[in-house]
Amino acid sequence: MSRSVTKLALAVSVPMITLATLSVLGSHPKHASVPGSAAQAVRYLAPGHTAPNVRHLAQVAPTPIPVAAAPVAAPPAPAAVAQRPVAPRPARKPLPPPVSGVGGAAGAEFSMVNQDRAANGVAGVAWSASLARVAQYRAQDMLNRNYFSHYDPATGQLAFVQLMRLWGIPYTTAGENIAWSTNPSMAGINTMFMNSPEHRANILKAGYHRVGIGVASNGAKVMVVEVFSN
Repeated sequence: MSRSVTKLALAVSVPMITLATLSVLGSHPKHASVPGSAAQAVRYLAPGHTAPNVRHLAQVAPTPIPVAAAPVAAPPAPAAVAQRPVAPRPARKPLPPPVSGVGGAAGAEFSMVNQDRAANGVAGVAWSASLARVAQYRAQDMLNRNYFSHYDPATGQLAFVQLMRLWGIPYTTAGENIAWSTNPSMAGINTMFMNSPEHRANILKAGYHRVGIGVASNGAKVMVVEVFSN
């Protein structure tokens, strides 16, 4: 089944904060494969400007998602040495982190998201514990593996879509906002989201009815992930 994917990534050159956003449109049959291509548009905010000064860098041609090569069999052991066959180790399935209700920094951001929607005449989104698990896993994983992207560097696939499929979370349209900052203020991060047209579009999209928010910190920086779906 066809799918349209648009990636919009922003590197915002204000003191130590970076944002990126992504939306996925299309039907989601369970266990469907990740699409083989994606239409991507990459934009960056030029540094040193308070007003958005957007410079279009490139239209990136669709590239197929790499497929892991089949494992190569090990050469046979010498005839004089008897070895027990070793069964291949199954791939580890990431477990969803525990999420209990709305509270803390994630709860503060959830409230601001619905305040922004109300101020713009859009119905509020409901809190989704399942999407919150995806968002929390994403936030912690980016900190743990020291990367900042919508794509899992190990697989080249959309990380939040991988998790939604793996954990059986249905959707027909979904989006993700990500940001990191040295300032743990949710109000400051939310302001940055709303000042970016692409992030704002995700927050105010009327077709989204659920949201999950994850916040993780390593003491040096805080990572915030918003996952929306219908």
